[in-house]
This record gives sequence, structure tokens and C-alpha cells, in this order.
Amino acid sequence: MVVAASGIAVLAGAAPASAASDTVSPIAVATWKGSAANATPTALAAADGDAASLGPGAYRGERTYELPAAVDPASIWGITLEATWRGPTRATQRWTWRLRNHRTGRWDRIGDNTARPAGAWVELRFFVGGRLADYVDAGTRRLRVRLEANDRPAVAELDREAVVVEHGPLPVHPGWKPSVGTRWQYQLQGPVQVGICATPWTGGPCVSPSVYDIDLYAPDGVTLNAAAVAAVHAAGAGAVCYVSAGSFEDWRPDAGAFPPVVLGRPNGWAGERWLDIRRLDVLLPIMAARVDACAAAGFDAVEFDNVDGYANRSGFPLTASDQVVYNRFLAALAHARGLGVGLKNDVDQLTQLLPWFDFAINEQCHRYRECGGYDAWIGAGKAVLQVEYGASPSAFCPPALASGRSAIRKSLALEATPWLPCG
Repeated sequence: MVVAASGIAVLAGAAPASAASDTVSPIAVATWKGSAANATPTALAAADGDAASLGPGAYRGERTYELPAAVDPASIWGITLEATWRGPTRATQRWTWRLRNHRTGRWDRIGDNTARPAGAWVELRFFVGGRLADYVDAGTRRLRVRLEANDRPAVAELDREAVVVEHGPLPVHPGWKPSVGTRWQYQLQGPVQVGICATPWTGGPCVSPSVYDIDLYAPDGVTLNAAAVAAVHAAGAGAVCYVSAGSFEDWRPDAGAFPPVVLGRPNGWAGERWLDIRRLDVLLPIMAARVDACAAAGFDAVEFDNVDGYANRSGFPLTASDQVVYNRFLAALAHARGLGVGLKNDVDQLTQLLPWFDFAINEQCHRYRECGGYDAWIGAGKAVLQVEYGASPSAFCPPALASGRSAIRKSLALEATPWLPCG
């Protein structure tokens, strides 16, 4: 469970049904700095009121976890730290959880007590990014977690701590998804031009898209794009429904459903503001209604845009874990309605979100040198739809074609033309 900002408890994105998941309790506890009472593996094994008391003052402690014998470290695609914790606000004393990276030798930060109420028990969930096998010691099959606090006169309590490891074959959503290497079109402005045909960068005859990523609404902004979807299907192609799930857009017909409390800083586009994605109680019903509209219009899949607010100046203290929780919920909304779902950008969380999403959409990974993160998606049989706005096709097309990414060159206006597919 996670606790939304309103205090309403909500499920934190259950793992796909075919996933294997193991919850591991600590086998050893050590205190390296400060004081700790009742800090034992037994006390931390369950949220039963038998809590460890940590502090007051500066603290640094470590817990050791051991993988079950059946878990192959190379097969891990999800690591989550769960903790039942009570303590001060971050402004009073910062408590930080870290995980030992055995490849780099560093202690990587995975979360802290940001936005946590003082003196109340909360269920914390921190999702781990990066190369997950690096956090497992190859010789001992163990993970090491560190909890530390700065020198302030406060006390915290830890009733339970556990590591959840998701592993094994990646689950597959049975619905529609684009195939690896498919040719696609990205058009969010103007009437959808289904008959578009262009000579690819590699040369040869005129070609057309097999996938159209278009807005939920027609150019009038209120009519569902059902007619365009029907035309896409008549052309033998698939239709992806564009929905911004991480930003408020003041021109949308449902703009009045967003209360001011969830509206953050402008995101750089006219009329748009970042959303407080921690407010699942507010946002998920709105997004569910949008996905319902995508299904009603006949779309095959959904693209959720602006799903990396935690990495931007949103106006809220969003964390990477907040983003993973929200994005997994979005994927579940689409799948529950029989639709495929594409992950837009959010390149720092590609590993954690790969099992939940059916394909990826990336803007300018060549320009920002981020394309390598998608190799695992291609290897898992999941299409990567890449768009570049300024780079020369002679620069980005060869590596995209060699890696299996479906790359196109467009203008930022995202009208029907220009459209130049690599192959």
C-alpha cells in the first residue's frame, strides 16, 4: 500500500499476473552510528508494533537481505524496498535509505522521508532503478540497505522493512501492440492524414505508416477522434491514443475536473502545468475516464505523455517512487480496458517499467544520447518508436535501424508533414 497526499490508502500497482515475486526480510541488522533499541531481524520482520527505535541524533544503520535460492540475480527486473516507519518531517530531520551498488562500490540513494507527516505511521515504498543485478553481491547473493539520519534531536521508529524482488520471464499483455521495427506516424495537430506516403531515408518506393499515434480528440478539441481511428483501421494500421497523464491542459473538455491543489508549475508548453501525481485519489478517476474515451473511439493502445514529472521542476516534491507507482497504475488502466500501452520517455525508469508497458515512445534519444536504454525493450520484443526533431537522418537512422528502433524525423509542430521514416 501507499498513502496518497490526502491520507487515502490505495494499492501501489500490483505486479503482472505472470510475474514471480519474493518478499525478503532482513537476516542481519547493524548500527554503525548513533543509538538504536530493539533493532533486530525479528523486530523488523513484521509490522506488529514491535518496532525498532532509532536516535535521537545522527544515525546510520544497515540491514542485510539474502535472495531465495530460486532467484537468479540476472533475472531480476524489479526491486522495491518497503518500510513501516514513523518519524519527523524531512524539515526536522532527514532520513535517507540507500542500497549498496556492488559494481560501483557506492551507496545509491533510493528514497527519504520527503512529504511524510510527523508522528504518523506510514507505509513507504521505494522503487530501485539502474542495473538491478548490481545491487546483489555475486558471491553471497545478498543485498545491503543503509538507513541514515543527520544530527537532529529527533527519534524515528521502524516497525518493518523488507525487500520485494520481482524476477523471471517478463509478462506479456495479450492485447494489441506494435511490432518491433514497425513504421509509425506521430501527428498531434491538424486533420489526420491517413494516406500519407513518403520515400524513406534508405531510399526506394514510397511507404506508409503501420501505426498512427494521434490525439484522443479531433481538431475541434471536443469530438472523439473516432473517424480518424476508423480510417486508420481501414488502411490496415493501428491507432495509438495520445493522452497527457502528467500535465494539466487548460483547453481539454475535462479541464474543470482538476482541482487547484493538483496543479503545479508550468511545464514549458502554453496552457500546461505539471500535476501532483501523488494524488492518485484525484487523478486516477480522471485518467480512467480518458482511457474509457480512447476505448470508445476504437483506439488500439494509449500513449501517456509527461510521465516523468519527478525529474522536472513540477512544483511538488515528487520522487522516483511516486512516478513508478503512478505509471504502473496508468498501464493497469489501459490493460484493464483491453488496450495496449506505451511508455513516453521517462528514460531513467525504463528497467522498472518494462514489464508493465507494451512498447515505448521516445523523443530525441539520439540527441540526448539515451537510446541505449531501449536495447532491453527491443530484446523483450517490445517496439521502440523514436522521433527526432532536429538531428540529421544520416546521423540517427543508421544506429536506429541497426538496433531495431522505429525512427522518424518530424517537426515540433507534429502535423501530418514533414514525415520521414528511416526505413
